[in-house]
Amino acid sequence: MVWRQASDLSDQREGDVHRYSTTVSTPVDIDIHDKGITLVAGPLKRHWQSTDISYVLTQKVPEVRPSQWSLYVDTKDDGMIEILRSFNELHILKMAESIAVACDARLAEHTGRRVREDEHGMNVITQLNEVGDRWEEPIHLDGLRFAFKQNPGGYSARLPTELADGALAGLIWSCIGAIVLGLMITLATIRTADIFLALSWSLGLTLLTILVWAKLEGPTGSLDNRHQILLTRHTVTVKANLFGIFPRTIGQWPLANLLDLDCNDKGEVTFLLNERRVRMRLLRPEAEFLVASFGQALRDMGVAESSSEEE
Repeated sequence: MVWRQASDLSDQREGDVHRYSTTVSTPVDIDIHDKGITLVAGPLKRHWQSTDISYVLTQKVPEVRPSQWSLYVDTKDDGMIEILRSFNELHILKMAESIAVACDARLAEHTGRRVREDEHGMNVITQLNEVGDRWEEPIHLDGLRFAFKQNPGGYSARLPTELADGALAGLIWSCIGAIVLGLMITLATIRTADIFLALSWSLGLTLLTILVWAKLEGPTGSLDNRHQILLTRHTVTVKANLFGIFPRTIGQWPLANLLDLDCNDKGEVTFLLNERRVRMRLLRPEAEFLVASFGQALRDMGVAESSSEEE
């Protein structure tokens, strides 16, 4: 049975227990601790030992509107089990992280992030120092559309990232709907075919639609492209163009707060900065080159140790 979240998520700690509470058809408590996971939903209670959980997985549910995300655990006796489905992506990611850490399990996020059992608690600098052999060397391939350039302050890259297909399509159809609605309002209420009046209604509704999309989807990054990365010995800064037009700074973080950096087979790159995930879409070879170049830049600046091969 799939438990589909119907309310907000309560997150609290009681000693060594990390408890998440929410509501599906009944109140649900999910206790995460080093002994495993305990799920209580009304009269139903399930417990999985931490030693029986080897893998934690999140996925975006395909072809569902509004968007939903699922949390799975791979257990010794029951196999892969979906334990919660939510309309809030961050809820699923937070619980998946907690389970993976508490149970020393592998983690695979739909964002492209991958974490092995022995990498929990490491930031990028620690990963390079402790398990640097897992970071590939950057390979300059023909056809790369950007370069990771060195400058006096550190390194920078202007990336040919793309808007998310679903968000772009939704924005376009919403604007078309706003234009049509503006024409209908003009004809239905004012009963005139004045083209300038009709266009003013349509333009106003279209601008309102764009502002609403920017308010709701702007924080998710799905409407950002043409990202820029600025790296120094102390900070990492991420910039982008909203709607591909308006430049904005997504944020600047201390380098120690860069907890992870990874990419998947689709060319999606994920920066984990504290609890903020910044995602970018590139071609797969470009995504792999960006991750490898970032690691190499940290080594070249002396922030992380050189790999054993270089030594």
